[in-house]
Amino acid sequence: MNGIAATMLLNMTSSMRFEGSLNVDLNDITMNLVPFPQMHFLISSMSPLCAPKDLAKLAAPRTVDQIFTDVFSREHQLIRADPRHGTYLACGLLMRGASANISDINRNVARIRPSLQMAHWNSDGFKLGICSVPPVGLPNALLCLANNSAITATFRAMKERFEKLYKRRVYTHHYEQYMELSMFDHAAEVMTGITARYAATEQAQQPPPITRMRPRGLSFI
Repeated sequence: MNGIAATMLLNMTSSMRFEGSLNVDLNDITMNLVPFPQMHFLISSMSPLCAPKDLAKLAAPRTVDQIFTDVFSREHQLIRADPRHGTYLACGLLMRGASANISDINRNVARIRPSLQMAHWNSDGFKLGICSVPPVGLPNALLCLANNSAITATFRAMKERFEKLYKRRVYTHHYEQYMELSMFDHAAEVMTGITARYAATEQAQQPPPITRMRPRGLSFI
């Protein structure tokens, strides 16, 4: 697990450490993937999904089309979530490989986008990055960072576990000397509010197009 987490961080920061035709830094990620201040929780996925020590166990290198299909599947998410059952507010795709090029990325985005549920106000919300240096032992790799409402399932599970413990004041004595117990209640309220905001994106409907009416009795040249 530590190896997978380290690989994810290496892929995310690769553009800051190596050259590429389309570099992306952390400022670009926060600028493009966080449309609202409190909705800044990203779901990450990778392909290939394995620790560095397990690279030798891979049957064969994944093709470019395969790694793009992988990162949008439930099996390659780093948390227990299925992004295809949620709404994408924004999505970042960071590709590494000597043969990585923008045409392959655009082709795969166009191929996969019809199957994704995107927020109607950000239907083209993809941030793309290319690093020409592949991970050690691999020809290419892809990291996906998605701001997706599917993360609400994780939030609800965390809040449910918290409430079971907090109801009995389990472990709270470790914190009472540093903070007021009311701060736990406030944190739970904040989590509920964030969950509601993400859930609202799934129910938001695209507004009907505005019909432009021409004033009667006026002629235009």
